[in-house]
Amino acid sequence: MPELRKDPIIGRWVIISTERGKRPTDFSTLPDKKQNSTCPFCPGNESATPPEILAFRPDKSEPNQPGWTLRVISNKYPALKVEGDLNREGRGIFDKMNGVGAHEVIIETPDHIKNMVDLTDREMEDVLWAYRARTLDLKKDPRFKYILIFKNQGEAAGASLEHSHSQLIATPIVPKRVSEELEGAHKYYDYKERCIFCDIIRQEISENVRVI
Repeated sequence: MPELRKDPIIGRWVIISTERGKRPTDFSTLPDKKQNSTCPFCPGNESATPPEILAFRPDKSEPNQPGWTLRVISNKYPALKVEGDLNREGRGIFDKMNGVGAHEVIIETPDHIKNMVDLTDREMEDVLWAYRARTLDLKKDPRFKYILIFKNQGEAAGASLEHSHSQLIATPIVPKRVSEELEGAHKYYDYKERCIFCDIIRQEISENVRVI
């Protein structure tokens, strides 16, 4: 079982998960992105992954079989696990709890060659709908306080498999950095009676310097 441990000096929680070290990688053997018959995220290899949590299947094909356009599965090597109780525990100055949470993989396309930038508008829309569906579902679990969706593209960014995918993590704590950002947003509103994030968007669009 993974653990969450709290730094007693700066108050930051960290995840300890030895399972993450068991992840496979295909970058060392595939320097150039090409079709890979052993890729667990490719159609036909569904048995190599945990059962799907969500899938978009235009032809109404059977679960955990080919025929999908997007697929969501539990991470086979999770940083946090859904099963179990938090069992918060204090030992002197140290606090810890079981690494209970959710860790999911969103396989954005059945095409091994495509990156997110290559997706059509409709395919990208499906990815966003999947993010929304999984976020709303996990919000129902009272154990979870924070949900993060992130994407690593390529070996240098920390991805272990090259097939285009994103990840979702739900944690039982709100990260310290996020808490600080929320506190700063509250202070800004108390002072100016405006949303800081709305002001950032307006100013960036108005200056049109760093907008892509």
